[in-house]
Amino acid sequence: MIPEHADSPPVSASPPGDDGVLVIAGQRAPRPGGATPPPDRTAGSGAGTGSTTGTGSTTGAGTAERALASARMWIAITSAAARRMCRYRAAIAASIVSNIVLTVLRGHLALAVWAQRPDLAGYDATAAVTFTVLGQSLVTTFAVFGGMIEMPWRIRHGTIETDLVRPVGFQRWWLGLEVGRAAVYLATRALPAGLVGALLFDLRLPGSAGAGAAFAVSLGLALLVSFGIRYLVGLSAFWLTDARGVQAVSALVLMFFSGAVLPLVLFPGALGTIAGLLPFGAIIQTPMDLYLGTAPGGALRALAIQAFWAAALLLTGRALTDAGLRRLVVQGG
Repeated sequence: MIPEHADSPPVSASPPGDDGVLVIAGQRAPRPGGATPPPDRTAGSGAGTGSTTGTGSTTGAGTAERALASARMWIAITSAAARRMCRYRAAIAASIVSNIVLTVLRGHLALAVWAQRPDLAGYDATAAVTFTVLGQSLVTTFAVFGGMIEMPWRIRHGTIETDLVRPVGFQRWWLGLEVGRAAVYLATRALPAGLVGALLFDLRLPGSAGAGAAFAVSLGLALLVSFGIRYLVGLSAFWLTDARGVQAVSALVLMFFSGAVLPLVLFPGALGTIAGLLPFGAIIQTPMDLYLGTAPGGALRALAIQAFWAAALLLTGRALTDAGLRRLVVQGG
């Protein structure tokens, strides 16, 4: 039997010689110049200062490289999710048609209501139809009807174990998928419906460039709030054998309290007060208030409230993710 690396001589270590040189395989390692002098501590302190600076530079470069790698991974996740959504072309076409039809119908309904009740809830007819048309066009982008996160199904069938070994955090993975999905829905659902609505109705433009910028920022925060709520609903599958009931209730609450059906200012008395305190209005009501320039307390206050709810929901989701994963048991394999 021929041992591995038979052509290599065996490596054996002999005790060091009188000069302190370790003998390996019968050969002495060269030591030019005799014994190595001990390091100069005076020079070492200077070198240590330079070394500290170099280490700091290296650490900064390493942090930058990790941030760049994380950004590339994030882009890869979102682009993969977007490509996946674009594969279902028949579903995209059907959704475009259905969203346009609903947008047009709701626009005419808003005109009929405000023709009978001018200045209802502080909106004139133009503001009301703008709110209704643009709000309806964004409904699928923000998944106001709930769902769009496959986590409960994956937990129930055990395929969630694949998500736990991905090179990105569990919550960040699902958020990346959500951003990719929302980008496709914005381009294929919201924009066509909004353009058709602009052609058929007299829609109002933002009052200033600042209002338009605030509206754009608000759309990003609205997506985070929507994702945060639906992510928490998905996490319920860690504790429930069937999360479909929670999903159905959450979809109803989202649709009613987000402003997708009616502006929240139309809700009377205590119901309107409660609706204003809940996070759901940050999904549709707040972006449309910023677009129309009717946000209570101004744009900065509205954006701050949105950011608060987005951070609170994401942090809560992070904590519950850790709790859910600790009790997860996947059988089989």
